Amino acid sequence: MKIHVFIAHMGIGGAERVCVNLANEWADKGHEVHIVVLNLKNDIYTKDLRSGITVHELGVSRLRYSFVPMLRYVRKNKPSFMFIFGNEMAVIMNKLKSLHLVNTPLVVRVLNNVNISLDKEDGISPIVEEYLKKAQSNLKSVEHIVAQCEGMGKQLTDKGLVVPERLSVIYNPVSRELCDKVTALRGSRPDSGIKEIVFIGRIDPQKRPLDLLEAFAKLYKNNKDIKLRLVGDGVLTDTVRSKADELGIVDSVIFDGIRNDMENVYSGADVVALSSEYEGMPNCLIEAIGCGIPIVSYDCPIGPSEIVVDNVNGYLIPKGDVDALAEGLQKALDKPWDWDSIIATCDKFDVKNISDEYLHIFKSISVDK
Repeated sequence: MKIHVFIAHMGIGGAERVCVNLANEWADKGHEVHIVVLNLKNDIYTKDLRSGITVHELGVSRLRYSFVPMLRYVRKNKPSFMFIFGNEMAVIMNKLKSLHLVNTPLVVRVLNNVNISLDKEDGISPIVEEYLKKAQSNLKSVEHIVAQCEGMGKQLTDKGLVVPERLSVIYNPVSRELCDKVTALRGSRPDSGIKEIVFIGRIDPQKRPLDLLEAFAKLYKNNKDIKLRLVGDGVLTDTVRSKADELGIVDSVIFDGIRNDMENVYSGADVVALSSEYEGMPNCLIEAIGCGIPIVSYDCPIGPSEIVVDNVNGYLIPKGDVDALAEGLQKALDKPWDWDSIIATCDKFDVKNISDEYLHIFKSISVDK
């Protein structure tokens, strides 16, 4: 089977890691995989793709300029279906279909919330943003929609944005290769006596990093043998640095920026923490439990409640309760966790089974079936 995957870029991000995991699994199963991106600026993940996977650049800087290049690609390559990551790219392809310029079936993996600002389109004008938001309501006409979790699927159906018969809930996959690397590295690392809490993601308002910083400061008052590692970057990075200085913890907060060696990040983590306002299906939590690392997360909409198994792989915290977040982090640091039990909670995120679920959908809608 030829699988054509459309994704905006291959830079840092959860969707990009999901794309790599699925593409590699399909390639390992003997399928021909093509990945179509706007450009390879800030590329991080193509190096992790199997050698037989082909990456195509559309040669544009933003999604708004991709109408013609996407049309050219489809007409030249004649895919029997297209697998699309992201609401905005799906809107563009669906527009081409509504104009009868293409008739290729679409499978769309939606993002975490169809009502959030289209923040990945930096500098987008209010007029264009409003158009894209309205156009998303037309996505129910596409052949198949994939939600990343049950909560997302319910949100889509409750809002009437999908036809239930064309909706599947498929969890994000975890890479067993990553987990194996982490296990090997962890076994070779000496015990420094320092416990490390790790945050992975954009340092922006959605993730509420200041909540996590304040919770960490509460722990630090009574325990100086802890560190907080922030892996990522964003509009609040400087604000978080200043707040760490103000709280007197700046020397114990590590600002890593963007990293592409996640096996080293996870192998040094004692707890992975998330303090988000909202989510979709946070990959950092899934990857953490796949590596045997306990997780502590706000019970935000949507996703964490379908990952966290209380007192087995971590703790769910009422959203916005910084004191409870601090208590949960302390409990996670103190508890003698059973790694095997944590890893067992990740079975439903196994990439082999999840990749097969997608293949079943592809086969059902392909024009070449």
